[in-house]
Amino acid sequence: MYDSINEKLEKFLCDLTVVKLGKKLRILGYDVEIIKSVNPSDIENKIAADNRKLITKSHKLAKKYNGILIVSNKIIEQLQEILPILTNRAKKGSARCAECNEPLVEYSTENVTGKVPIYVFESIENFRYCPKCGKIYWKGTHVIFFERWNNVERTLKSRQGEVKQ
Repeated sequence: MYDSINEKLEKFLCDLTVVKLGKKLRILGYDVEIIKSVNPSDIENKIAADNRKLITKSHKLAKKYNGILIVSNKIIEQLQEILPILTNRAKKGSARCAECNEPLVEYSTENVTGKVPIYVFESIENFRYCPKCGKIYWKGTHVIFFERWNNVERTLKSRQGEVKQ
């Protein structure tokens, strides 16, 4: 996949030790496949077939496949570990479906009638839709969390620019 300025987006593979992290990274715009197998040959085949970088809590797998090792158990700390790494090395695209990794598309208010709670329909103007699984997304309270992380990413990028100069 390519972003709007035609730079190739790096793809990642999360194993079962970091499923929640993988879903958060999808929403942030990273292409993250989640493998539901603990069989090392399945992981190896997926890495090779899709040219993905492994994200795992397993020291053994991270070393074997030159992956990104996550040491924390808490999701917020996992994000604190990985976002500086990803900010350095990976471009991200637009938000992706947390469930199936498909890029989300804009969705009109008329199309969500009867598909979201009434209070959401009445209070939200912008919706996104997953064309693969049909899940509908909107800016809820969880967005504050992701906006904070986007601010952290921008700060990290600006600091890197200061260091390079």
